[in-house]
Amino acid sequence: AGTYEKWRPDASDFDSADLGDDLADWPGEKWVDTNSNSVRKIMQARLDLAVTKGCDGVDPDNIDAYDNKNGLKLTKNDAISYVNWLAGQAHSRNLSMGLKNGGAIIPSVLDNMQWSVNEQCAQYTECDTYAAFTEAGKPVFHIEYPKGDTTNNNQAVTTAQKSSACNAASAGNFSTVIKNMDLDNWVEYC
Repeated sequence: AGTYEKWRPDASDFDSADLGDDLADWPGEKWVDTNSNSVRKIMQARLDLAVTKGCDGVDPDNIDAYDNKNGLKLTKNDAISYVNWLAGQAHSRNLSMGLKNGGAIIPSVLDNMQWSVNEQCAQYTECDTYAAFTEAGKPVFHIEYPKGDTTNNNQAVTTAQKSSACNAASAGNFSTVIKNMDLDNWVEYC
């Protein structure tokens, strides 16, 4: 939702003026101006597609340009506005919406989210940030990507990080803690 990817079927719909800096480590992907009416129309079409496909909810990725070198001067307030706008658009289509990462904007968007997906909070020591969801009775789905030949970050998950994530899960701070996103072979992490 916050980036252009050159391989998407709607890539040619993006105006070049709405494209920012490349995402580090993700060739062919650029930040987009989430304040642009053109970008928002593209996202409305994507939400319509989700409805057509029978989806129950959406998980907008890359909404955290404020926390990255984006080349568009996008701020935390821009992200808050955009995520709340996306939620309104999703809800008007009877879709639930989750917040993916974006921990710094949780207090400003929590009321419009039904759940959260977090990646790597144990690695980045930020699991407590997502407790606001469970305190509001909303689930957090937490994913750690361990080091290995088939993972994308090549970072080891230490025993201490795994313990931290599992303790958060057992305390009720996360609904699910899973090891990887290979949906054919996912395994319980804790």
